[in-house]
Amino acid sequence: MLAAYEREVRASGLLEHLIEKGREHRAAVGGSGHSLGAIGYAEGAYLYAVLRHVRPRVAVETGVANGFSTAFSLLALQRNGEGHLHSVDLPREVGRDYEPGTFYEGEGRAGIPTGSQPGWLIPPELTQRWTLVLGRTQDELPPLLERLGTIDSFMHDSEHSFDCMWFEFNEAWPHLRAGGVLLSDDVNSTKAFPRFAGEQGRTPVRLARGMALLPK
Repeated sequence: MLAAYEREVRASGLLEHLIEKGREHRAAVGGSGHSLGAIGYAEGAYLYAVLRHVRPRVAVETGVANGFSTAFSLLALQRNGEGHLHSVDLPREVGRDYEPGTFYEGEGRAGIPTGSQPGWLIPPELTQRWTLVLGRTQDELPPLLERLGTIDSFMHDSEHSFDCMWFEFNEAWPHLRAGGVLLSDDVNSTKAFPRFAGEQGRTPVRLARGMALLPK
């Protein structure tokens, strides 16, 4: 099944598109120290496979940055022919000054080029099933989940601090339907994911490197 989904990703041309956009990002941010914030190809393929299999009608994610992982999710929804992705993101624009406390302590260094919007590298044809909410997750995620009610999948890929991950997992889990999935990247960065899995009595499914999911 995974091999079939990987063939779909390769045939889509998304990887070549992302590689080219990655070059544009490097040229734009130069030596600023900001990264693309991209998951690896293996993680992207697993994320695509999970969403193709679960077929979420209502999907939620946190963390967009340049849009690398979001593109894999949107490709899956396009191939499914159904579903909508709601993303919450507070982008770090390279060269812009932010007030202290704007980001969670321990946030990463992913940055978008000056003047860009979150998800700027996503192919335009994939954005029809996408809604972007700008702001901090602690401000925007709770009202978004209340508006949506029940969701089918949740993906954490924003700031990988304990406080941020713990907050998002606890907000999203009650809204997940039975049989839905909670995914997270960089689960090794803090103790939030294994602790949350233990409290829920769920066994994590490791996908690739730092990515894992919890089925509900």
